[in-house]
Amino acid sequence: AVERIVGRAAGQPPISCTRQQPEQTKTLLLPQVSRCAAHAVEYLHSRGIDYELIDFCISTGRLYESYPYHNVVFVGMDKDGKARYANLRGIGTDFIGDATGSDKHYSFGIPAADKSGTLNLFESAVDLLSYGTLLKLYGKDWRSENLLSLAGVYKPKTKIEESSLPVALVQYLADYPHIRKVVLRLDNDPAGRIAAATIKTLLTKRYAVTADIQPPPKGKDYNDCLCMRLGLPITKRQERSNER
Repeated sequence: AVERIVGRAAGQPPISCTRQQPEQTKTLLLPQVSRCAAHAVEYLHSRGIDYELIDFCISTGRLYESYPYHNVVFVGMDKDGKARYANLRGIGTDFIGDATGSDKHYSFGIPAADKSGTLNLFESAVDLLSYGTLLKLYGKDWRSENLLSLAGVYKPKTKIEESSLPVALVQYLADYPHIRKVVLRLDNDPAGRIAAATIKTLLTKRYAVTADIQPPPKGKDYNDCLCMRLGLPITKRQERSNER
């Protein structure tokens, strides 16, 4: 009997069944909100950001000051307005990092006030707000087009065909399918130019993509450009860059 049982087991190997784990939704743990955002407002304005843009971001929950460390917190939302991502930036320090549970598919961005087919892409939230401030200085409507930041440097692979697009960009284009044009406004440095060239190559079959040879017009990034335009000192930081 034992031999028959062993023989049957040997002749019919057990079937391996792997249970598929359901995808878990990340829980975003936002830092505590400070009762006053004076430090954050003062910091951003010292970098040239217009008060109107700062007030808009605060009133819509996209920006606040944390407590007790008083960092500037840039909040990324999904298309329904739910907070899904948060980037913390130190005031007077080089600290920069993401809040626990942040979903990198939803970076800091500001959709156009009315339906717009153009998306402007930046590396950081500060560059995004700097560009919006420049538009206002030139008498243009800064809410006329979609604005999205990647919250860091996008690092493609050596071979473009092996690279993937930044997840925040992929998500935004999926959430706003009416977008037909992407303007790359990344940093004017080797990393920024490589990133722009890669994104342009990967997107051109589906979208009209433009990228200036030396974006932005002056300086390394749009905040440099804004500070030079306003006669403000350029802030230099040793920031940690995360791949997006």
